[in-house]
Amino acid sequence: MVTFINNREELEHLLVTMHADGWSIRGLSRHFKISRNTVRPILRKHEAHRDQGHDILAKRKRMVRASKLDPFMEQVKQLLEKFPKITGQRLYEELQDAGYTGGISILRERLKKIRPRPKREPIIRFETEPGLQGQMDWSPYIIPFVRTGKTKVLCFSYVLGYSRRHYIDFTPRRDFFTLIRRHQDAFQHFNGAPKHCLYDSEKTVVLRWEAGKPVFNPSFTAFITHYRCRPIICRRGRPQTKGKIEAPFQYVENNLLNGREFQDLNDLKACAKWWLRNRSDIHIHDTTSRPPLELFLEQEQDALRQLPCHPYDSAEVALRVCNLEGYIEFETNRYPVPYEYVADILSMKATEHEILIFSPDLDLIVRHERLPAGAVKKLDMPEIHGPRKVRYGLEPVREQFIALGEDAAHFLQGLTEKHPRNCGFHARYILRLKESYHCDDINKALEHAIRYHAYDCKAIERIIKAKSRPRTLESIRNERAAADLRKKLPQIKQRPLDEYARLFEDQQNERKNRNETGQHEPDQGLSQNTEADSNSSNPG
Repeated sequence: MVTFINNREELEHLLVTMHADGWSIRGLSRHFKISRNTVRPILRKHEAHRDQGHDILAKRKRMVRASKLDPFMEQVKQLLEKFPKITGQRLYEELQDAGYTGGISILRERLKKIRPRPKREPIIRFETEPGLQGQMDWSPYIIPFVRTGKTKVLCFSYVLGYSRRHYIDFTPRRDFFTLIRRHQDAFQHFNGAPKHCLYDSEKTVVLRWEAGKPVFNPSFTAFITHYRCRPIICRRGRPQTKGKIEAPFQYVENNLLNGREFQDLNDLKACAKWWLRNRSDIHIHDTTSRPPLELFLEQEQDALRQLPCHPYDSAEVALRVCNLEGYIEFETNRYPVPYEYVADILSMKATEHEILIFSPDLDLIVRHERLPAGAVKKLDMPEIHGPRKVRYGLEPVREQFIALGEDAAHFLQGLTEKHPRNCGFHARYILRLKESYHCDDINKALEHAIRYHAYDCKAIERIIKAKSRPRTLESIRNERAAADLRKKLPQIKQRPLDEYARLFEDQQNERKNRNETGQHEPDQGLSQNTEADSNSSNPG
């Protein structure tokens, strides 16, 4: 039976995890109906990542779009209060009369989430083998910190299915990078990873569902495959499938958070580490009747997947334009960059504790300690910018402006003659357009302005808005990746059509010769059978 594969990332994930379970390369080749030369490089690549480390290049962030149904949610709630058993079709008709232009599918999905559901029968839990399964989930809490006041935090929780050993951590958000970093902390805490892990259909793990099957986030698939762990997505609307992770949240609320005060988030995280060692690991579990740590050390620790020599690179990668003061901005904070990179598009790599900034040639320029998100701080470092103040005017940005294109020097000469006192302001204003437009588009706007002697930054802005389409910095990264891919792909050369014409001519000539000599072109199988029959009837 051939396994249905949605994409390349899922295929690599299955090959790595099944090979770790004992499948041979030949067996994997037969199972997925692919060549061994396809299987072998995939397994070698992941072994190299685990043993030698790797460097992530880019991560694309998905945009959250507003739904057409959002403006009508108040009317939906009113109709549900008045008619609790109203069907999706009737609700769709009422909303259409009110101006709703969306589809009925999204309405039915939203209706399933907000309509009260009847109580269900209790579900019998099943036990798993040591090292086989883990379960992960999030839970939000409002913590009244002594120093910072009431703050919403999210509790990341990971529990092993057999021993019930637990790991938790608290974070201010639950984006993709936070998810994989907390996974790494959990695997390090257990000194291993389970073979399977249960997840909800959150967007960081599952992009969407198609034909009743989940389509995994390729970025998460690449991460979890590095640790040879297979994600299993719970069926939508059935959170009780992960019952082993739901109950520990009550223990966290009643034992860790109850009756304690915390100064700030760092104090809460430190207390959570102490609580795991001195309370969670050694308490008697209600189901197993044994301490989770004791059961873990005896039977589950050796059954976990061994961790790779190098952890997965969980850094965030993005492009930033160095502003004219010599800073790049990230999460409302500003980090200094040497002045020679002013107006350049730089690559930024953000780990959990550091900010690394690279030149356009991907050479490391400077590294900084990562500031808290939303702190609105400006990091001043005299060893980078030196004791001198930021110089305004044209000279500090002359070279960057000329680098815009072949027409930039000519435009700059005319700009200096027309605005001798504030030409630096106009040049800096034009350089800021690099954040939204390609340098070639800016150079074309300069060429157009030269023809009409429009030496003014506002004129350049009007021209480029009328003649060019804005682009994001993320699109630059995608263009670079596509260019690299085109270089690595083999060149495909089309055969001349004359070769096909000669082939058809040869076939026609051969058929014509047979017709002239009275020979026919019967079916090959029929010809063989006829020859055999004639031989049997005429033995002499």
